[in-house]
Amino acid sequence: MQFTFQCKKKRCNFRNSNAAPFPEQGEHYHGVFTGLSVEIADTTQAKLLHDSGCYGKGSKSRGGPASGDEDETLLLGLEESCFLAFYLEVLDIKNLSGTSLGWEEFLKAAKDLNERFVENLACYLYLKSKNWVIKSGIKFGGDFLIYKQSPRHFHASFLVIVQTPADLDYYQPKNLKGVQRVAETSDKDVLLLTVVRPKEDDSKLATPEALKDISVTETIVRRFNYSSFVQSKQK
Repeated sequence: MQFTFQCKKKRCNFRNSNAAPFPEQGEHYHGVFTGLSVEIADTTQAKLLHDSGCYGKGSKSRGGPASGDEDETLLLGLEESCFLAFYLEVLDIKNLSGTSLGWEEFLKAAKDLNERFVENLACYLYLKSKNWVIKSGIKFGGDFLIYKQSPRHFHASFLVIVQTPADLDYYQPKNLKGVQRVAETSDKDVLLLTVVRPKEDDSKLATPEALKDISVTETIVRRFNYSSFVQSKQK
């Protein structure tokens, strides 16, 4: 049976469905690392960045900064902040003291918050290379949610789980079934991304380009539905 992923469109009044997947050339943004995320306080920059690839979420809104409050900011996750700052080079990140953070400083701070940050970042880059719009999947018990286009227009197609060969027990079968049931209730499939690092030596991650030696393989988890299988064969 041929696999087709869910791509369910939302009922909405937004007409601009062809939002650019990346920030516009020539634009530059300034953010502050708060210890949990990178915050963009400038309202113009916040709106522009969110509209150019759906990055971040509003501090007072479910999606982009849309509350209308002047003090609403744009909150960027660790992976997307790293992607914008050190791969696209359109974001400057400073700490609360006003000191700019380079690659090594940001990597250390991110790993202090999440010991699996390098694996998550490798998967983020892998998915971004396929033009997915990526959001946090913590609400559904995963690492990421990925969308065909803007979450304003489409529901997420996959709930993404990141794992490594060293922790194959990270998701026991019974736990995976639970995650799968949660995903199915909202028309999502589960995408397992397995990250393989050449060596567990973070001293080799001296530059952003060092992640090219990390490989990512994908496995789509879906329950076999006999009724759907029979119907597909009868068509």
